[in-house]
Amino acid sequence: MPMQRVSWFGFSLVALLCAFLVNASQEKGSSHKGLEKAWSLEGTWTGVVSDKEAIYTLGQLGKCVEVDMAGKEQREIKIPKDSGSLLRIATLPDGAGKALLTFSVWSDELRAYDLSGKQLWTYPRMTGIDDVWARKSNGGESDMVIIGYNGNTGLHVVDGMGKLVWKSTGIGNVWHVCAGDVLGDGKPKVVTTSALGKVHVFDDGGKQIKELDVGCYANMVRIGKISEKDTAAMIIVAGSALDGNADPKTVILILMSGQGDKKWSCGLPADSTPYVDSAQLASGKPWLAVGMRGGQVHVVDLEKGEIIASVNDQGTTPEVGWVSGKSSGSPLLLVATGSKLNAFRIAKSK
Repeated sequence: MPMQRVSWFGFSLVALLCAFLVNASQEKGSSHKGLEKAWSLEGTWTGVVSDKEAIYTLGQLGKCVEVDMAGKEQREIKIPKDSGSLLRIATLPDGAGKALLTFSVWSDELRAYDLSGKQLWTYPRMTGIDDVWARKSNGGESDMVIIGYNGNTGLHVVDGMGKLVWKSTGIGNVWHVCAGDVLGDGKPKVVTTSALGKVHVFDDGGKQIKELDVGCYANMVRIGKISEKDTAAMIIVAGSALDGNADPKTVILILMSGQGDKKWSCGLPADSTPYVDSAQLASGKPWLAVGMRGGQVHVVDLEKGEIIASVNDQGTTPEVGWVSGKSSGSPLLLVATGSKLNAFRIAKSK
């Protein structure tokens, strides 16, 4: 038995080293258009979130640090090595501050830690997490946490302390989840994709109130208001073409209302695999960052439906985020590549 443990440990080290070398070689010689590199932080970073001017990034074996907007490590947050590879951030109830949510794709457990690294709760083990999102609950100051599962486990919504609020098993393979006021009634709705390739909208009691065909096989979904004047948030969907004659190396990105009215669609070219693993809207700007499998990242102006910036060779499954400071001007685009955390600014048009 002792020899077996040593063998598995050695195997894990070799696997981590190989992953690091692959990601590092993919970043070597990367090119970018419409972006200016602000800084880069070495490390096996796979997850990234921000809160005001603080950036939190998660790496392999539980390495988690807080970084400032200049790319300087401020402190390490000690969490267990098996906590996962991806991060979300949520507001806790009763003014208890923020929580870091950790998980991995297809993992069984979602964990919540406070910003000192103390474990707050774990959500009961369920097979195969696909995506997690946190959003203010209806009428509350704390966040609800939305969990999409692979297979037939379906969709679960828990409160800020990890207690189940409702679940739905009417859909399976819940690829991505999000929430927002997509109907303009002041109440956030949970919005997901599924194995059906459609977009599903749920009310705050867990009842599915809409099932939208979007003109592609929908995988990624995110929610946001494009302008401060908008009364309702818009739904942003990414997926693959249903038409067999479409370019097989292009992802379709669609902006639509909560009623299903399409505003525009555009194609996102992929270097290799036409699949979106991560997407995040910037605060205060109509910019959507999209992380493509294979290492390409695009920034799309959601008002125009146009790509305004791109960078390639950002690892195999780049995780994207944004951070905005009070006096920093435009938000910084953050990309966790698996071997670095890169920060970019959108270049000023000449």
